[in-house]
Amino acid sequence: MKLQVEKPETNEQAREGSGWEVSAYSRPHWREKVNGDLCYAKELDTHVLAVVADVLGHGEGAHHGAAVLAQALLRATCILQQTYSILEEAASQTRGCALFLALLDRKAIEYILIGNIRGWVLTRKGTELLVGQPGIVGKRMLKPAIRRLELSEPALLLACTDGVKRSFSPVGLQWLWEGAGEETARRVVERYGIAEDDASVLVGRRYL
Repeated sequence: MKLQVEKPETNEQAREGSGWEVSAYSRPHWREKVNGDLCYAKELDTHVLAVVADVLGHGEGAHHGAAVLAQALLRATCILQQTYSILEEAASQTRGCALFLALLDRKAIEYILIGNIRGWVLTRKGTELLVGQPGIVGKRMLKPAIRRLELSEPALLLACTDGVKRSFSPVGLQWLWEGAGEETARRVVERYGIAEDDASVLVGRRYL
């Protein structure tokens, strides 16, 4: 499944506006034809909204839930709390989901991370694990923690669903910086993906 982008801009145009280029790779559970994970990006003036959602379970039911979330994201704004509320309402009509929701611009990443999705930001200085909170979006009301990470150099954002093995860590993996973003995401899934689950990786590259 390719990254869903609402505004069909080229990577070059996206880079000029926000400083970011976002890509993803996703594949379903080996017994299923469709995927319950959603990877999504939306251009919002000088920001990029990036989303990874993992609807509970897999197969047709989870895939339908992911489609509900994608439709709701058409109403997303550049205010993170508002977009979270839109997604929370939509998720309540599904099985619920784990969620990574971020606004990317030239200076920072502002994000919400709920459930078993994992995320990291890599720079030449080191790797920072994104801080999450427990819960399932759409099952009960949550107060999302909005966190902000300032950036002053080229960076790499990685977010993956729990279909990627817990043993995966980007620390010290120089090849993550090489090649196109979608190819990087594909390599992570192919090397570390769990066959018995949907597996997805989103990659964001920040350029100066």
